[in-house]
Amino acid sequence: MQDVLFIIDQRGEDTMMHFLTGANLRNRLSVPFFFIVIVMLLLGLSAPNITPGESLVIEHGKRDKRIALTFDACPTSLPDEYDEQVVEVLLREKVPATLFLSGRWVEKNPEKAKYLADQKEFEIAAHSYWHPHLLEKDDARVLREMKRTQAIIEKVTGKTPRYFRPPYGEVDERVAKLAKESGLVTIQYDIASGDPDPGLSTERIVRSVLREAKGGSIIVFHMNKRGVHTAESLPAIIKGLREKGFTLVTVGEMLKE
Repeated sequence: MQDVLFIIDQRGEDTMMHFLTGANLRNRLSVPFFFIVIVMLLLGLSAPNITPGESLVIEHGKRDKRIALTFDACPTSLPDEYDEQVVEVLLREKVPATLFLSGRWVEKNPEKAKYLADQKEFEIAAHSYWHPHLLEKDDARVLREMKRTQAIIEKVTGKTPRYFRPPYGEVDERVAKLAKESGLVTIQYDIASGDPDPGLSTERIVRSVLREAKGGSIIVFHMNKRGVHTAESLPAIIKGLREKGFTLVTVGEMLKE
């Protein structure tokens, strides 16, 4: 039987229960808390020991007028893993963003990692070391991925990441708890830009993101040249979100009470 993670999220006006399985399947319910408890009891399930208002995995912030743009820097086999155009757009438009850097990416691109960490708009976060499927790895390997990345990022940038995004968006209760033991908060997303898909045009990415965006959204893009039209789509996305009245913030700023 697959591991199932139940997350009770009482942030904002809704009570959310997230089901995260080893296959990364999710169902979401927005229902009164007492109904969630009844359902869990009928199924013979129990929630992990989570204090009220605290989640092991965060997919979005409070549903206000803030949105967080996030960018993954996964290691690749490409000779150049740094999308300079993406960074230029963010800095030119003065957009705060959270950058999830893999340890291997930082090792291969130390000067670029240091440059990014020095920009006041950017928040540096962790994205494992080798970018493996963590659900398939034992506890020791998962912890090595997290702690090795933390150490490398701190050594190169002088910053200690607070936030962690699992590779491929795959997380269960075990991985989330190991991240918490490592001093990390696991950050997912509620909108995937789809930018690695070569079949998606700039126009489709822009249209999709602007249609799906809502207050508290965490949107994932890529900055390692795996995003085919990321740099081209960003100006219209940034402009569109701002015209809708959204304020762009880092994940850390979004989660501040």
